[in-house]
Amino acid sequence: MRFKMNNRSWEIVELSQEEIRKVFREQKYDGEPQEGRYFGLTYLDNGVIYIDKDLCLDQKKQTLKHELMHCYICCYLFNVEKEYTEEDLCNISSNSHDIIHKIVEDYFKKDKQNAN
Repeated sequence: MRFKMNNRSWEIVELSQEEIRKVFREQKYDGEPQEGRYFGLTYLDNGVIYIDKDLCLDQKKQTLKHELMHCYICCYLFNVEKEYTEEDLCNISSNSHDIIHKIVEDYFKKDKQNAN
């Protein structure tokens, strides 16, 4: 699914764990994939969020929300230091909530439509 955040285009792609690790290696981000499972990865340079397609529904939703926060921070915040106070985090959360939840709702709505 494609979406826009702050007029920047993004895409959500579901892949197997093996495919996510392959993308990680091909993108050459911080070396080889680490041990453990990648629930999701966000690549800011090319505007793609990868989600592990084998996650249960609740974990997939939580992972997508997490990855969308990376998008939100990239699109709306310009604090190079990336050190946020409690007040900053409250503002980020309250300002991002509707945007992120609408994208998640739309994303999982398409799954229900495809199942019918």
